[in-house]
Amino acid sequence: MLKKTGKTLGFLAAAVLAFVLFNGLSFQQRVNNRPLPSFYKKGVFHLHSTFSDGLGTVSEICRDAAGQNLDFVILTDHGRPNRESSAATAWRDGSLLIGASEFSLHAGHMAAAGYRVHDYEFPPEAQEAIREVENDGGVTFISHPLDGRIPWTDWRARGFTGIEIISLYQMAKKNLLYGLTLFPLQYLLSPDVALTALISYPKKELEIWDRFNREGRYFGIYALDSHAKLALSDRVQFRFPSYGATFKILRVYVKVDRELDRDAATAAATVIAALRRGSFFNAVESLAAANGFDYQYLENDGRWVEMGGEAARTGGELVLRLPFPFAVDVRILKDGKPFRHIKDIREQEIRAGISEPGVYRCEVFLHSGRLKRLPWILANPIFVARPTPAPPPLPVPTPRTVLNPAGAGFQVEKNDRSRGEMSVTPGEDGRPVTRLRFELRRESPALVDYWVSLARRQELDFSPYRGFIFEARGSRAMRFWLQFRTNAGAEESAFQHSFRVDEEWRPLFIPFDRFHRLYGAGSPVERARISSFFILIDNGNSFDGARGELELRPIGLY
Repeated sequence: MLKKTGKTLGFLAAAVLAFVLFNGLSFQQRVNNRPLPSFYKKGVFHLHSTFSDGLGTVSEICRDAAGQNLDFVILTDHGRPNRESSAATAWRDGSLLIGASEFSLHAGHMAAAGYRVHDYEFPPEAQEAIREVENDGGVTFISHPLDGRIPWTDWRARGFTGIEIISLYQMAKKNLLYGLTLFPLQYLLSPDVALTALISYPKKELEIWDRFNREGRYFGIYALDSHAKLALSDRVQFRFPSYGATFKILRVYVKVDRELDRDAATAAATVIAALRRGSFFNAVESLAAANGFDYQYLENDGRWVEMGGEAARTGGELVLRLPFPFAVDVRILKDGKPFRHIKDIREQEIRAGISEPGVYRCEVFLHSGRLKRLPWILANPIFVARPTPAPPPLPVPTPRTVLNPAGAGFQVEKNDRSRGEMSVTPGEDGRPVTRLRFELRRESPALVDYWVSLARRQELDFSPYRGFIFEARGSRAMRFWLQFRTNAGAEESAFQHSFRVDEEWRPLFIPFDRFHRLYGAGSPVERARISSFFILIDNGNSFDGARGELELRPIGLY
């Protein structure tokens, strides 16, 4: 019996080894020795270091990047923002490290770069966070949107820069059986083969992207989500795949309008500006280098429109430059639907006339080989004769009732060491102004829950209304929470949404359906049974030692 079992196991081992060897031998990377044009910079996007949950240091990341002659790497450690990662922008070993963050939001994860680091946390609400980074001139990309554990859920959000079309880490989790069985052995023999085998055609992500581009301008990006580890659990983690191994798989080619400055912050701004314009394409670099590829639109008046740009009129031509020493297939899509499919292309350039308005993007595949179905090159769209109108400003609703017409009704609540003082005075327009002066102090290094709040504990009925409306300003830019609690029997539930104040008065209105449930039962909100509501600042949106002043005009419901 043991002998028979040994033969069976030996046969299985031989079969596994044969399969792994076949995978390695049948994998053929195409050779493209063309130099990268000076107006393109090649890099990688979405990395984690020891600043959050990665196992490698920034020095290790930059060493691996320099070893592969990458022009830039975009570090996106977890945080809202991650302050160490945000401050890491520097030239290191000849590569540009761009410090950024991956925000953990109620809706999922979102990578952001090019923002200002404020004296408060970015909001956990997707639309608020997108708007704030956008106002700073930065970029936001929805991370691993269809991940099984942390998917993106707020598809009502608008105005983000784009979405991750391929996330290598998400693909690895999606191919968990391969990852736990053949992947380690395949990785030992050929990291390129093992990692590329994780990738499949991102059909659903592309459909989401195309759907959003029917109404706006959104860009697609290939992301690594590298951690330099394979985690089987919180305690069982292996230090592979390395950063250097993943750098060989997916890359981003950014088309810049100037050479990268030796000042790191200026150089990072140039790369981020190109991402913001959509002036970049992506490549599965393990299949072949994409050096020399370009995708543009030639207007009939001779003007060139780059990827991500808007062409004023039809009647021009899409121009694809394909200077490769091997055959490729090209698929051009219009508004997400097939427009032109050209196979076995060996010409250095192809052109396609455009007679109808639309969103035109292209995918390039290797013509032959086992991995010919992977989108080797994915270019961002060109928007032809379809200018994107600016969204209309949201109308400010009219209050239907005022909760504290005389400014009274609040009391200060706080932790012991924090300080808070409330006063009510007549405003310039005759309306009362409630003023809160505060200083946040944590109780001890071990107790991080600190807060100051204006609390109103009173049973109220919000059911006839849609949301809160009020005006606020602060002594500086800050974020506060607006929170309300319901009491259905013995079960209390709390709901919360953040708001930002500046030094000028600004109207704020927050619908009830945008509030996030903090705790309590998952049943519908019992708005007829409000037990209390709060304006507060705490460790979730500010920092130990923060002080300032908040002013509120009467709070109403609409």
